[in-house]
Amino acid sequence: MKVLADTNLFIKFCRRLELPKSAETTLADVRTERFLSPVSIIELFRLWQRGEVPDNPDSWLDLALPSWTILPITVPIARQSVLFDWKHKDRADRLLAATAQVEDVELWHTDTVLKKLRGFPSRYFSTTSRKTKSRR
Repeated sequence: MKVLADTNLFIKFCRRLELPKSAETTLADVRTERFLSPVSIIELFRLWQRGEVPDNPDSWLDLALPSWTILPITVPIARQSVLFDWKHKDRADRLLAATAQVEDVELWHTDTVLKKLRGFPSRYFSTTSRKTKSRR
């Protein structure tokens, strides 16, 4: 299985925070191809600067990245991110959705706005029903 994780799932998986069981199991499976967009790295550092991610990403990111494939933002991805016929203007969400569409990989996300949009392969995971805690 090929999975493009959004920033939230990436952080929770890498920091060993609780995830929906199906997401955790699939992401931990060695047969799963895990993908990440550079957009998620930007979002990760912005979240950390705002105090929404407790650990400085510089202390763990380099250890986490080797098990992920970074999908570059190519010209077709940039083009598609603008061409979606949506009112939603979040550039990061548009780039993630375009990456999923162009690269034909399912975007796994926790974003309730993206959940309502169409035109790209995706799977939504709710993270509000369970408390966040260490999973290992």
